Amino acid sequence: MQNVQCKIQDKGRHFLFSIFRFVLALYICVSVVLMVSAQRQGSGWIWLNPIPQGNQLNAIHFAKDKQIGVAVGSDSTIVRTTDGGFTWQRFTSPVDSTLTGVFVKDKKHAVIVGTRGTIMTLVDGQFWQAVPVSTKEHLYGLTFTGSTSNVGWAVGSHGTILKTADGGATWAVQNSGSTEHLARVASFDEESAAASGSNGVILITNDGGATWRASTPCGSEQMTGVAFSDKQRIIASGFNGCIARSDDAGATWTRPSTYTRADFLAISFSNSKTGSATDTNGLVWMTGDGGSTWLPFNVRTNPKLSDVFFVDNYTGWAVGENGLITRTDDGGYSWRRQASGAREDINDLAFFNNSLGVAAGSNGRIMITNDGGFTWLPVHTGIKANLNALHFYHDERGFAAGDNGTILRTINGGASWGKGITGIDEDLSSVFFVSEKVGVAVGANGTIIRSTMSGTYWQPVASGTRAWLEDVKFADDKRGVAVGDRGTVLVTDDAGVTWKQVTTNVNENLYALSFYDSKNGYAVGSNGIVLKTNDGGETWVDQESAMRTNLFAVTAVGEELAIAVGEQGAVMITTDGGKTWDVQQNITGKTLQSIVYRGQESLWVAGRGGVILKRSAPLSPSKIQSPKLPPVFRSPAPRYPKPRLPMRTITDDGDIPLALQPTKKDN
Repeated sequence: MQNVQCKIQDKGRHFLFSIFRFVLALYICVSVVLMVSAQRQGSGWIWLNPIPQGNQLNAIHFAKDKQIGVAVGSDSTIVRTTDGGFTWQRFTSPVDSTLTGVFVKDKKHAVIVGTRGTIMTLVDGQFWQAVPVSTKEHLYGLTFTGSTSNVGWAVGSHGTILKTADGGATWAVQNSGSTEHLARVASFDEESAAASGSNGVILITNDGGATWRASTPCGSEQMTGVAFSDKQRIIASGFNGCIARSDDAGATWTRPSTYTRADFLAISFSNSKTGSATDTNGLVWMTGDGGSTWLPFNVRTNPKLSDVFFVDNYTGWAVGENGLITRTDDGGYSWRRQASGAREDINDLAFFNNSLGVAAGSNGRIMITNDGGFTWLPVHTGIKANLNALHFYHDERGFAAGDNGTILRTINGGASWGKGITGIDEDLSSVFFVSEKVGVAVGANGTIIRSTMSGTYWQPVASGTRAWLEDVKFADDKRGVAVGDRGTVLVTDDAGVTWKQVTTNVNENLYALSFYDSKNGYAVGSNGIVLKTNDGGETWVDQESAMRTNLFAVTAVGEELAIAVGEQGAVMITTDGGKTWDVQQNITGKTLQSIVYRGQESLWVAGRGGVILKRSAPLSPSKIQSPKLPPVFRSPAPRYPKPRLPMRTITDDGDIPLALQPTKKDN
């Protein structure tokens, strides 16, 4: 039986999907970015889901051969393909920053820009090298032009414009005449370029950047994209459904009717007539007349695509949230995924050994793995409710708790699931069984339900509180503890029949707890709070935390060792019983909501956007020994789990269809 953690309700934490909103939020909150950046670029982690990775992607670009491409994004993410996007390789960035723009010339030459004045160039197609520049302003847009693609511009915060004439090796500052944040830049030739930015500004140059003139064709709406369809025609996109077109190099503008209020995120033209744009409703818009008229096309799952790029009239790519990469080969009428794996939130994990595991998350998704998480198989559940927690009494008998009073049961290690009857519609956030028959689940508004029939039927139990209960764990077959909002802690000494509230003297929400034995355990929650108990949950001591971010899961591994995870990819470790906590470097800023630790590199974490990571090396803050026993209430007898397959094959998981690489024909 494994220690599994509860899923926390959103509580207003929304993803900043719009590039320009991200630009503004990042600039305003730069101190926060700097604070957490020490966690990024951490070595020793493997992406298990999604593949090739799950961080937000902000930009994508391909060489003219349609084979060599690079996508970049948050948490210093760089991925490259040499086969048109059907396989991707992750690269290590020499700079720790959010990467926002990319241009690919060929297999050996490419340029990336990002926050805090980041510019990098690809060296001989092997590695990335930082280029020194004279600014620390955030850079968001990048373009190159000319027959050799040596002339280019990068734009960013406070009207920053940099120009290069040697392929990105050196850069000079140009006077934009504006202090607006510039999100995107496009060029037609070495003399003509345009940049889009905040407060509706479009900056245009016709003399290689010596002078820039401003216009505001969409009023004060934020402008998120700009493109040239020919030397005189410029098309710009922005918030509130605004698309503007100029046929005289920006001297005058018209605004085609789009009949939408959605914010446009990106725009790309492959020739003088054909163009595409993406919006916050997950639609791809297309034009075949140079931007005079636009028609929307649905993309399955309505993903927020932050950038789109077409290399010709038919072949294009788009990227967005949760590492999504899509490709079209019919000019944008249909799109297929070139990134695999589920992108729904993973709210809980359980592993029976180093190979066999189960994951549960949003929209009723459950997946099983037989190879340590490298391959995940979707399992039919028959529900769409979010699943917030998992608990396995042993490797065959397990339970999942979710929204709308959902309880699912399995007797074959997760290969198939059936519904329990709870008689309630309150959201359930955690479930725990002390025997094959007796279990407890907790949730919204102080809900506690109890089953004595192996989860088939459930009965309500008085909790004495209306606080949202986030997690429940048992230290032995009688003693259990539940935690929740505003420092709520409840304890039971009769396997959940009755509960009493204990005083903690804290007001922070408590999201998760874990016990190592019948006495010693931890609870974690909002603002980085960590509480410790040495008496089975009767009393709690507030401990000094290494971070102030919300913590959503914790596992107590031994008397001295515990690990907690949370927002911004936080991973914290104590090896002295909680007296001090170290921060483990990570490769994602995604919110983490679950953790499983089985010693050494056998550590899995999971969270928002389908992220599942595994350590490829032992934890690095200090030398940590493997736990001798699982860190929770233990099954009465050892078991020997076997690989399993879903009882019902899922042929369509509801996601964008995967792109299939064309088979090479023999001559």
